[in-house]
Amino acid sequence: MSVDCGYYDKFDRVIGMYLPAQGEGETKGSQLVTAINKLIYKWYNDGDVFDNTGPMEGWANDLSDYANWIYKYIPRSRSILDGVYECYDDDDYELLLKDLADNFLDDEDIEKLSEKPKVGSIYDCSGPFEFKEYEEDEEEDW
Repeated sequence: MSVDCGYYDKFDRVIGMYLPAQGEGETKGSQLVTAINKLIYKWYNDGDVFDNTGPMEGWANDLSDYANWIYKYIPRSRSILDGVYECYDDDDYELLLKDLADNFLDDEDIEKLSEKPKVGSIYDCSGPFEFKEYEEDEEEDW
């Protein structure tokens, strides 16, 4: 995987303003920034994907709640998030995350969403995405 470390720099202002120091924040905007930031961070740090039942096999952390929250409360994100089942390699998944950030970490959109109180919880949200725990015999020997 080739990591373009500078790609996400363009979102520094939004992240700096709306990403809470801890938790998910008290507005829908801070929840969205937190959920997207978590998906991006866990991919580049641990190789985790938000649904590992398709072609991509993220294995360490269950991120499905974050994607399910975005899917449920930000309906226009659905076509992007559904693309996880068409991600066959690291580059495909990285493009999905960049598309998500480009479309939803916009100053104006986040500002409007930050005027709305938080909804549900990004840490506990059911939806179409899931994380499959691998059985011990399925894991490769290290």
